Amino acid sequence: MRSDNPAALSGLGREKLDKRAGDFRDSQDGLNYLAAETGGFFVHNSNDLGLGIKRVLEDQSGYYLIGYRPDESTFDPRTGRRKFHHLAMKVTRPGKYTVRMRNGFFGFADAAPGASPLTPRDQIIGALTSPFGSAGVHLQLTSLFGNDARVGSFMRSMLHVDANDLTFTKQSDGWRQATFDVVAVTFGDNGNVVDELSRTDTFRVSEEGFQEVLKHGFLYFVVLPIKKAGAYQLRTVLRDHDSDRIGTAAQFVEVPDLKKDHLALSGLMINAVSKSGGETNHGSAPAAPEAGEAVRQFKTGMFMRYGFVIYNAHLDKNTRQPQLQVQMRLFRNGQVVFTGKVQPFLLNNPPDVNRLAADGGITLGADLIPGEYVCQVIVNDLLADEKHRSASQWLDFEIVK
Repeated sequence: MRSDNPAALSGLGREKLDKRAGDFRDSQDGLNYLAAETGGFFVHNSNDLGLGIKRVLEDQSGYYLIGYRPDESTFDPRTGRRKFHHLAMKVTRPGKYTVRMRNGFFGFADAAPGASPLTPRDQIIGALTSPFGSAGVHLQLTSLFGNDARVGSFMRSMLHVDANDLTFTKQSDGWRQATFDVVAVTFGDNGNVVDELSRTDTFRVSEEGFQEVLKHGFLYFVVLPIKKAGAYQLRTVLRDHDSDRIGTAAQFVEVPDLKKDHLALSGLMINAVSKSGGETNHGSAPAAPEAGEAVRQFKTGMFMRYGFVIYNAHLDKNTRQPQLQVQMRLFRNGQVVFTGKVQPFLLNNPPDVNRLAADGGITLGADLIPGEYVCQVIVNDLLADEKHRSASQWLDFEIVK
């Protein structure tokens, strides 16, 4: 007999539902345990996958990354014997920070005794698919969303490369040269490859500039098209030809759907210049490369500049002008340490009213102690409906002594 009352479940039916729920919880426990023991967190299955991606993006907004390098006695390259080494870390200020780390590691040599060496292709694929980073070549990745009326949406990435990790050979003309492979792959929120770039490149520098390159590194630019909105992970691999050293870097980027005509912002670009007086960047002097858009290591007293693009701002039907408000805030350890004034955005005869370039800046005061910070810009469109009135972007930087 069938009941029209959805709450009227038979004992057998309720038992089946309870068993199904229990089986589902049991199936999640293993994944939850694996994530916790290897330094991550588990995003539970949900009908709204975007909530899980949002949690991942928020998790990347502020953190300290601590590395550990074991000494040579940890490994036994002669016998290949593997021993598990436990790791533990405690925070002295409970409640303020959360530690996520692997609970240990097996000590064994990079290559088992008698194993055949990996081909360059195998090395790159291994680094690209590994959940752990490689630091044979130290990389710093800054990837920013942008949109162009002609080419559409794209991901423009700056890869800062530590030149000390590359092999430079002296050429017959006196210049130094390093050759390396670069692979960049975007993964969608389902883990599938969306787009990829692969090339072999050569970096040449004169003998006069070689020491500067060793001191400051250099930038390598990668641009990948984005065909549809969504959350993406960009993973990059750089392999030095002569030494086989490999470096990896990854970043999550959220790409808005501009076709919905909702307010959106491009990625945030920030840098700093040394002040020579005044409250604007007029008369300022270029700072060291570390204070550029890729590394973002600033000192107090510098003038920090930021820039971004505003998409889909609404225009007044009579004046054909937007009514936008812009505000900047600084965070440290998740707490607001500076809140700028709300400033009206002034339209200055832009070539495209759907893509409005905005910028601003502040002097970094002496009260900002060294450490990691986040710069956030917030834009409000007073002509949009309340649900889609606000958009924001953020980017991290560091204040050093």
